[in-house]
Amino acid sequence: MHTSNRVRARSFPRLSPQAIVVTLCAAIVAILMTTSAADAASGLCERGQCAQPKFSDAGLSDAGAEFSMARTVADLSASEGLRRAELSDQEYFSFSGVGAVVCTVKGKQRMATAFLVGAFDIGVTVAHTFVDNGAWVQPENCVYTTTDSLGQIRERIPVAYIKAQWESEAGALGQLAKDFAVIRLIEPSRFAQRTMPLGKFSGFGANVLMIGFKADMDANTMKLKSRGTVYERKANGVAISNLAGFTHDMDARDIAPGAPVIDERSGVIIGIHTRGRTTTSGVGATRNTMITMNEWLESTLHSEMETEKAAARMD
Repeated sequence: MHTSNRVRARSFPRLSPQAIVVTLCAAIVAILMTTSAADAASGLCERGQCAQPKFSDAGLSDAGAEFSMARTVADLSASEGLRRAELSDQEYFSFSGVGAVVCTVKGKQRMATAFLVGAFDIGVTVAHTFVDNGAWVQPENCVYTTTDSLGQIRERIPVAYIKAQWESEAGALGQLAKDFAVIRLIEPSRFAQRTMPLGKFSGFGANVLMIGFKADMDANTMKLKSRGTVYERKANGVAISNLAGFTHDMDARDIAPGAPVIDERSGVIIGIHTRGRTTTSGVGATRNTMITMNEWLESTLHSEMETEKAAARMD
C-alpha cells in the first residue's frame, strides 16, 4: 500500500464531554467488531473457506484509523446547529480519502464524489456518472481529482478502468439500489492520508454525516459536510429500502452523488448519497437517497484488494 509523501497529521481539537462519550463508545464497538470478524474469517480461511464478514476488509483494515475517524465525526456531531458547511483544515486530513471523478462526455463535464477504499488507487462511486443514453464512458476520459483545504486542485489521476454493477450484471441497469461503480486509478493518490472505512448498514435509522463536492467543480472546488438522519423508506407501509434505497434529510443541494454517508456512532461509511425518484414509475420529483453496500460491491472490492495484494507480492 502506498505510504510515501504523507503530510504530517495535525493535532485534533479538544473534545467536548459529549464528544468524548460518543468517541469512546464508537472506539469500543469498532475494536470488538474488528476482533470478532477477523477471528472468524481467519479460522474459515485456514480451511479454504473464507467467511463473508459483517464489515468489508476495508472497514476492518485498521482499527486505529476507525478510532481516529470516529473521533473526528464525534467532534463534528457535538457542534450544535451543524447542517452544512465547508471542512476545516483538520477535517481535510480525516477525509482526505474523499475526492471526485470528473469525466468528459460529448464535450461536457460529468462528475461524482468518490472515496478511496482499501487502497490508495481503489475508489467507490455511483455508476450513473459513466453512462449516457446507454453508452458507457471510456475510462481514459475520466480523472480522479483531489483538492486541499483552500480548494486548490492537488491531483488529477487518470482512471485505469471502471467496474459498474449496472454494466456487469444483467438487468441491473437503472436500478437505484445497484448504482455502484468501483474505479481503479493508474497510480495511487499521494495526497490522501488514509482510505475510508466502508461497512454494511444495519437498516435502522441513524444520525449521519455526509462529505462531498459541489456538482460543478468549475464553480466550487471545496468539500462540503452536511449532517442529518437516515430513514427507512416505505410504500404503503411496506419497507422498500432494499429496492429504492434509504431516504435522508441532509442538506444535499448541488452535492454530487457518490458522497459517503458516515455513521456518527462508529465513523464507518454506511452508504452513498444519490438522488432517487419519489415514485416507482420514475416520474416525479427527486429526493435524497442513500444506497447501501450490497454483495456485488463487497465482492468487487474484495477482488480489487486481492489484485492489489498480488501486485505488491510481485514487487
